Amino acid sequence: MEVREKGYERLKEELAKAQRDLLLKDEECERLSKVRDQLGQELEELTASLFQEAHKMVREANVKQATAEKQLKEALGKIDVLQAEVQALKTLVLSSPTSPLGDLPSVGGGVKTPFRKGHSRNKSTSSAILGTQPDPSATQPIVRECREMDSQLFGEFKAWKEEPTLERDCSFLERVYREDIYPCLAFSKSELGSAILEAVEQNTLSVEPVGFQPLPVVKASAVECGGPKKCALSGQTKTCKHRIKFGDSSNYYYVSPYCRYRITAVCNFFTYIRYIHQGLVKQQDAEQMFWEVMQLRREMSVAKLGYFKDQL
Repeated sequence: MEVREKGYERLKEELAKAQRDLLLKDEECERLSKVRDQLGQELEELTASLFQEAHKMVREANVKQATAEKQLKEALGKIDVLQAEVQALKTLVLSSPTSPLGDLPSVGGGVKTPFRKGHSRNKSTSSAILGTQPDPSATQPIVRECREMDSQLFGEFKAWKEEPTLERDCSFLERVYREDIYPCLAFSKSELGSAILEAVEQNTLSVEPVGFQPLPVVKASAVECGGPKKCALSGQTKTCKHRIKFGDSSNYYYVSPYCRYRITAVCNFFTYIRYIHQGLVKQQDAEQMFWEVMQLRREMSVAKLGYFKDQL
């Protein structure tokens, strides 16, 4: 009886110790879970911030490029006018019956005026020399890009922002799907285009650059997947620098730069509205978010019309 009681006490102590160890492990797991969730949230916020900053830098670069091109065009026009003026003056000097420093004929009649050293010239003579060559900066209007908020579009976006959802049936997303997403992903291979849209919606689409590794053995389905020289979406012979795959699938589909740009334009839109849906976009008000969405819709519209940017 005494041995049995001692054994019972020993087992009871071991059970209590095991329970204490289990409680400590549960507390450690809970602490690690909180750290993981905090790191995940910080990573998502950082990704959203980087995404917004990247779009801002791209827009600023485009504005600077457009301004520089306009200034270059104006400068070239002024140079052409000055060169024509100099050439006309040289022609008048060389065609004079006396020396280049002698008298020049007057434009108004037979009275001659002396040609003086220096850069002074009669305004009427200068205008007569140039003839019908006006200053381009005076005739060409200065064009700047303007924007005005559409009240209906903003109303639909604002209503969606109050209760964000990723379902297609809301008025805001239904319009974007109809006007931008469906046309942007309308490829010759319609089934593959539909699969891409579904993967983008589920955030399971992968786009990666094509390495210069040897080609794998051609399988029966390889024709549908395209290749480095044939786009799987358009069926055309194009140099494909990227390939896509769905989720954990091992099948890759090679896509041309143009098709890849159309896909990434849709992906960028979904990435941003997904951030809004998750509450990660906190630095912007409704109007700033609206214009960011309009910029992403603009990229989809431009892409579906055939314009795209390719890395050299």
